[in-house]
Amino acid sequence: MSPTRILVVEDEAIVAKDIENALHGLGYSVPAVAASGEAAIEKAEALHPDLVLMDIRLKGQIDGVKAAGEINGRLGIPIVYLTAHADQQTLRRAKTTQPLGYILKPFDERDLSAAIELALHRHRSQMTLRSLALVDELSGLYNRRGFFTVARQHVKFARRTKQGFWLLFLDVDRLKQINDVFGHQEGDAALVTTAEILRKTFRESDVLGRLGGDEFVVLAIHASEDSAASMMARLEENLAERNRQRAGGYELALSVGIARFEPESSASIEELLAKADEALYEHKRAKRKRT
Repeated sequence: MSPTRILVVEDEAIVAKDIENALHGLGYSVPAVAASGEAAIEKAEALHPDLVLMDIRLKGQIDGVKAAGEINGRLGIPIVYLTAHADQQTLRRAKTTQPLGYILKPFDERDLSAAIELALHRHRSQMTLRSLALVDELSGLYNRRGFFTVARQHVKFARRTKQGFWLLFLDVDRLKQINDVFGHQEGDAALVTTAEILRKTFRESDVLGRLGGDEFVVLAIHASEDSAASMMARLEENLAERNRQRAGGYELALSVGIARFEPESSASIEELLAKADEALYEHKRAKRKRT
């Protein structure tokens, strides 16, 4: 089993090095050290560590509390705060980010290890409970509730960082026919295969969901305005690869609608999905005309 990966966020270089050495001595991995809130968010997004040790009192525009709120709220990475002292207002703000522990500086290695292991245990328990409510059992993607919960967080992030994204709405063509001819077990297999194609096509940081029935949705974050064509090409290539194998005795086909979210837009995720839904049915109508 690979060691637990911990991102250290500490703006005093000597203290950060001491923490890094202590973590290595305890058998943990430290993929990076960040010295600011901005760097912490960037590294957490790029590396997706198992846990973040976050100094509360960071210098700069984004302090430890703001950075922790972003990392935990949007990326779901557990936070353990490092603090030597903090005023009551800062501590009240810190509590709103739902940290899984606090470590007082200076600390000994036993306290550090105990706080980390307790935080990881609580996080795993939370994830197990949350997955029961937010993940689609068949496909392993987010269910409707899970997708909208995560997508609304990304809308806020996109507006704050002024970064647009693409939303794709997809459905499986002729799923009822697959069920009628080959049986519902094969229909379920078609849905599972669709989820696998989406995972292969999109990045791990993108948000994938099954809204129910034959409907799937993808929120492609940090996707530039001119990236739609390349995303669609990858999707078509992966779908064609599956169909060359002819698994199940039928050709799997998807209809897709795509809509762009710009950070200055006031549209909600529901309104964006409705726009992508319109584009999806335009795609369906165009395919019917060709046949």
